Amino acid sequence: LRKSLYQGLWYLTLAGGWSKGYSYMMVPYLAAENPDIKGREAIAVSRKMMRGNKWNAFLMDCSFLGWNLLSLFTLGLINIFYANPYKQGARAELYLALRGGGAGRSGAGSKAG
Repeated sequence: LRKSLYQGLWYLTLAGGWSKGYSYMMVPYLAAENPDIKGREAIAVSRKMMRGNKWNAFLMDCSFLGWNLLSLFTLGLINIFYANPYKQGARAELYLALRGGGAGRSGAGSKAG
């Protein structure tokens, strides 16, 4: 909820919404891997992980443009059966790559113990 609120407020600016959308891209993955993480902390860790990587994430999203166009012709069926799982898998792999890079809170996502 907090992510949506912050992102919504940033969309009131000219380009801030797009930029912050990429800054907050890793929040769902952080929350899934660390259920005890606070919302504000997840946003801070996501911002740290995406610092310097927003452009690469944008280019990755641009690579799905063909699938989005194909989805128009198939009335969204390609999204249901192939494109959305493919996009989410690619974003999950981006999260794993960024997490492995050492960003985040004490190993971002690694279980303590």
